[in-house]
Amino acid sequence: MDTIGNRMRALRLNQGMTQSEAAQKSGISENYYSRIETGKNSPSLEKLTAIAKTLGVSLFHLLNDRIEEMENRVEIEEVRLCNIFKGIPDHQFQLVEGLIKQAARLRVLLDDNWKDILENGEYEKFSQSETQTPYDRKRPIVENYDNRDKTYQNVIRQLTELLPKDGAPKKNQRSKLLGR
Repeated sequence: MDTIGNRMRALRLNQGMTQSEAAQKSGISENYYSRIETGKNSPSLEKLTAIAKTLGVSLFHLLNDRIEEMENRVEIEEVRLCNIFKGIPDHQFQLVEGLIKQAARLRVLLDDNWKDILENGEYEKFSQSETQTPYDRKRPIVENYDNRDKTYQNVIRQLTELLPKDGAPKKNQRSKLLGR
């Protein structure tokens, strides 16, 4: 199966680059680059754009299978959520199918963001100019993660409130849903 990692590796080798060189030119750690090539990490669009530029290809070229893979992950999560919320009465369930799909997409994005945060940390060195001393600032992906997490929790809360009172998930099930 053709994956992002396989395409990255082939392009890198065709250009005679080592993983270390490709990682450095892309502005990421060699370890993270290696984990992307081996399929152990799923990079953000920002990282993929940098890698695509380094390898001299379009972002679409690298995303080709990633889009399909992400949609498959969303479908799996959507089925999981539909099973959890099957207790919602039919007349209401038809109205909330979009919320379930949104929750599934958010969960997949949250998982990918979390992998990036684990690999690259929450903070980065930043300065407005070359003369300014760099300082630690929260990486934008952390803000993105926090906002998506709040939205995900709100969607799950809305769905949970639609369950009949006798069929509502127990507190530990809700925590499990939220990944807590």
